[in-house]
Order: sequence, then C-alpha cells, then structure tokens
Amino acid sequence: MEPEKPSQQIILNRTRSNSIEFGTQQLELVLPRGRDCEFPIEVINYGTPARVYLAPSHEIETDVRFPENDFVAVGKTVITAIVNIDTMRHGKISVTIGYGANAGSFDLNLAAEPYQNIEVDPGLGVPGTLSRHHVMSRVRMPAAVKAFGALMTILVILSLLTDAIPASVGAISATLLLAILIMYFLAPYT
Repeated sequence: MEPEKPSQQIILNRTRSNSIEFGTQQLELVLPRGRDCEFPIEVINYGTPARVYLAPSHEIETDVRFPENDFVAVGKTVITAIVNIDTMRHGKISVTIGYGANAGSFDLNLAAEPYQNIEVDPGLGVPGTLSRHHVMSRVRMPAAVKAFGALMTILVILSLLTDAIPASVGAISATLLLAILIMYFLAPYT
C-alpha cells in the first residue's frame, strides 16, 4: 500500500468557526478487488486546532476504516482511510469537529476494478516448444512390431474362439504378444 495524492480535501474553519467544506461533495474511487487500498484525505485547518472524527455510513462501514481517527487537526494533515471492497458500494463519510460542534458529510462511491485476465505463456500450450520444461514420452514402437503384435492378438483370439487354429499356435502367439507388451512397458522414456 503506497500513499497517493490526496483524493479528498476537508477544509475546516475557513469561512467561520467550526465550518466544514469539502474539495468535492461526491467522490468516486475505482479500486482493486479484495485488497486493502489506501485512500488519502487531506485535512486543512485555517483556525485554531480542532478535534476531528471521521465515520463511514452503515452502507460502507465494513469496507472503510480509519486507523488514525479522532485526531487534532493543526494546519495541514493527511490521514489515510483503508478501503477493501469486492463489489460496488455507495455511502457517506461523516466529519465531526469540535466535539460535535459541527458535522458534515460527503458521498463516497466505491467501485471494484473488473477482474483481470491472467497472462499465460503461450509456449505452455504447445508440446515441444516449452522453454524450461521437458516433456517425457515413450520411444515409439516400429510399425513392424505393431503389425506383428496385431497378428499375434488375432491368432490368440482365433485359437480361443474357434478350432481353426491349433491350441499350440495360440499359446505361442499369446507368449509372443506378452513379450511385445513387456517390451513396450519397459521401453525407456526420452
């Protein structure tokens, strides 16, 4: 949270004793969602030191807080409100001076920034173009081994379901098919 240029000015004792004026009567702030943000307020007192109390209205009391409230304003003072919002809010900030001698308020409209898109490295979506990551894959089986495996599978099925293939050929085919599967699963990764 870094301090910013004051968003609002409260001017005290300029026109008469215990008078309150505002730089703007309606203030709108657009702030990031869900984070504590500083909202600086500059209090300028043209008269004798005055006790100042700030209070958010009930509509925004859970969103706005004043860590340094109920202070004495002498000359120029900058105080900070902490604002944390998730959605749009409307309310007032009341200013009371001189132990209740005078009070005033200004409207405060709080708007949350739209959700931000998360930037993603485009290279992460296309295998083979990753810059810092290595994708592991199995060594490819040659086409001849795949064809031989398919032939052994067919011979095993035919020997089990029909009498066209002798049982000994089916047993040899099953053994060879098992050897191909073991070779595939034991093949190294690259």
